[in-house]
Amino acid sequence: MNRLAALVALLSLAITATGQLIEFPIASTRTQVAKGSSAKRTQTVRQTYLPFFDDFSSSDSLLRDSLWLYGNSVLLNNGLGIQPPSRNFVSFDGADSLGKPYNINDVLAKGFADKLVSQPIRMDLVSGPDRSTVFLSFFYQLLGRGEPPDPGDQLVLSFKAQDGTWEDVYVLETNASMDPDIFQQAIVPVAEDRFFHDTFQFRFRNYARLSGPYDTWNVDYIYLNKGRNIGDLYYPDRTISSPLSSLFKDYYAMPLRHFKEKVSLNLVHPSVELFNLKLLDSPSGLPHVQPINYTTNARISASVNGTTSASLVKLDSAQYPGADLPGLSYLTVTLNTLPDSTDFPSDADSIHIRLKYGMATKDNIPISATGDYDVAKYSPIDFRYSDSLSADFVLSSYYAYDDGTAEYGAGLNQAGSFLAFFFNMKSAAPDTLTYVDIYFPHFGDNTNQSLLLQVRDELTDISAPALLEQLIVVNRSTQNKFVRYPLIRALPIGGSFYIGWKQISNASIPVGLDKNTDNGDKIYYSVNGQWAQNTLVKGSMMVRPGFGKGDGSIITGLERPVVVSLYPNPTPGVCYLDGLAERVEAFDITGRSLETSWLTEGTQTRIQINCANSGLVLVRFIMDGKVYTKKIMVLAGER
Repeated sequence: MNRLAALVALLSLAITATGQLIEFPIASTRTQVAKGSSAKRTQTVRQTYLPFFDDFSSSDSLLRDSLWLYGNSVLLNNGLGIQPPSRNFVSFDGADSLGKPYNINDVLAKGFADKLVSQPIRMDLVSGPDRSTVFLSFFYQLLGRGEPPDPGDQLVLSFKAQDGTWEDVYVLETNASMDPDIFQQAIVPVAEDRFFHDTFQFRFRNYARLSGPYDTWNVDYIYLNKGRNIGDLYYPDRTISSPLSSLFKDYYAMPLRHFKEKVSLNLVHPSVELFNLKLLDSPSGLPHVQPINYTTNARISASVNGTTSASLVKLDSAQYPGADLPGLSYLTVTLNTLPDSTDFPSDADSIHIRLKYGMATKDNIPISATGDYDVAKYSPIDFRYSDSLSADFVLSSYYAYDDGTAEYGAGLNQAGSFLAFFFNMKSAAPDTLTYVDIYFPHFGDNTNQSLLLQVRDELTDISAPALLEQLIVVNRSTQNKFVRYPLIRALPIGGSFYIGWKQISNASIPVGLDKNTDNGDKIYYSVNGQWAQNTLVKGSMMVRPGFGKGDGSIITGLERPVVVSLYPNPTPGVCYLDGLAERVEAFDITGRSLETSWLTEGTQTRIQINCANSGLVLVRFIMDGKVYTKKIMVLAGER
């Protein structure tokens, strides 16, 4: 663990040397193959046949076990790519199937990392004359919204020969000419007789740093079939390329009470990006232009006193968006119809909205029925997986800019630095802030850490007192799980406010960063005593302020009496507080957390600090709902 912590510190130092807000690759639970998570199921061999096709749109979390034998180490997502050919894709990096580094001992170690392996394919069934027409194509993008590969990093495609050996047949190596914003397409022939056997497989691997989720390659739209040629790069497929944007302007979730004040003003028309993978109409050779119709509906589930009821609201029906979709082009479509205010029950405690979008195209309609699907070539491929999607929105008690999924993390790593995230209430009347939900993902360093959570109404002098400040313990989690931090006092809030914290150690403490939504301009930080608006990190930090019932008291600032005594000073490691502390933490002068324990003895709190070297120690504790900081000299070795 110490080696891993040193690795994380070294990587953080490499990421920044200027004291900026930092973007961290985070550990994540990787993609599962099929419906189970057991190793036995994910390694089940299932022979398959040509054509082989996957655009990864059939599921947001699972790879299809009918196609893939192994893919647990890749990350199935829709956030790390920029304008993919279809909305989901797989990402390769230097983290294993559990999101952990392949090598924790050497930060500079390189080697083959993630892999994606097909099920065995019956290539022996391809006749001799057809073998020269078998090609495998795929789309790839380096970086995207991920972490840039280093010079010399590679994405490697390999084929399995009849003797069981793997042969590298196509190697992509990072170079300056690659555009990190564009998905490129590659097509590779399967021409050699040694590949035409009954257990043929293909495999993607990336050569990268083995020290974590770095050196990103995105791969999408993999297609292997006969009857192709080197120029067969276009498909009778119209896809959804992006998730739906928010239904609530900036937010994906907001307090129901605030929403109800001005329902029509709080609802906006979501949009989605489409892509046309067909270039020309055959046999005319004219540019392919696809009219796009779509349908939408909203399933509105309302909870009233613990009882949930749902209703289905039909919205658009075959609405033409007013623009055609040319071949090999993207088109942003904005939904026409929104739910009405009467669709939201007035007596609900909370409401969940699932908005569904379905695109009507000629995908999978045979040519004989005026479509453009060549049954002889493509059957049984179903191009309609990428023609629909859904998005979830919540009306409850909190605000959320994020969509609930973190692709990266963001934060600071300097003791004494500050971070603040701006929120604007959608309510004309003040409300009471009672908690903050935060997602702290794992990032290698799992040592005990704390932050000084702060609520501010403005960003002026960095030394100006916050509306509220309290010590919180960093509880790291996985699977995008938020941790709730109740405020030590209910805090009346009106208008805009900031949620943030002061960092009290030099540890790297990232917060989940949603790359699908960009509210980076609402993030502010200070590393030198002055507030600066973030311009580097793109995304939404997964911090959610929540509202509830308070006691009606108004907080105008921090009240910190300084009459609490901590003695003896100096101390051999054991000291006492006059009063009962709720929590105690100690840090050395570098901000490193020290092993600390405390217990109640009558009206006092006994504190024991384990310190290897003598020196000045900062002791932070909560007493009567207030945060205190005291300095004490610990004399190591004199116990």
